[in-house]
Amino acid sequence: MKKVQSGFSLVEVLLAVSVLGLIVIALVGSLIYGQESTVLSGARSRATMLADEGLEAVRNIRDAGFSNLTDGPHGLAISGNQWTLSGTSDTTDIFTRSLTITSVDANRKQVISNVTWSQTPQRSGAVILTTYFTDWNKSTPIGSCDIYCQSLGSYATGTCRENPQQCTNNSETYESGGDVYCTGGENADTCCCKP
Repeated sequence: MKKVQSGFSLVEVLLAVSVLGLIVIALVGSLIYGQESTVLSGARSRATMLADEGLEAVRNIRDAGFSNLTDGPHGLAISGNQWTLSGTSDTTDIFTRSLTITSVDANRKQVISNVTWSQTPQRSGAVILTTYFTDWNKSTPIGSCDIYCQSLGSYATGTCRENPQQCTNNSETYESGGDVYCTGGENADTCCCKP
C-alpha cells in the first residue's frame, strides 16, 4: 500500500513568499510616492502664495509712492505695520523670495516675484510671477492730439503715429509736445500734426 502525503513543497513556499513580497513592495512604494507628491504639491502651493504676496506687497509700496519702487533685486520686510523693500531677498521657512524691479518707462515698472526652495537634496523648486505697475497717481494731461495741434495755431488736426518716420511718410510734421496724447501698443505713439 502506497501512502500519499499532501502539502507544500519548498519551491511553492518560496514562490508564494516572493509574490507576497513583490505586492508589499509595490504597495509601500505607491504609498511613499503618494506622500511625496502631496508634500511637493503643498510646497508649490505655498511658494505660489508667497510669490503672490510679494506682488501684493509691492502694490502696497507703490500705492504709498511710485518713487518707492527702486530698480534692482529686493526682499520684503514689515516696518511699522507697512511693507518695505529690504535687502536682496527674504526667507520664510524653506522658501527664499526675491523681487526684481525693472523700469519699463517713466511711468511703468516690471516686477518679477521669484520664490525658490529645496524640494529634495537633488531637486529644487521655483515659482515665478510677473506683473507691471504704473504710476496711477500721476496726473495726465486733458485733451487730445487734435486739440494740441490746433493750439499751435497753424494745424487743423492731429494724428497719432508710431514714430516720426511715419509722419514723414504721411507728409505730416512731427510735434513732440503732443506725444502725451497718444497711447498704443507697448510704447506710446508719437503725435504727428497735420497742417
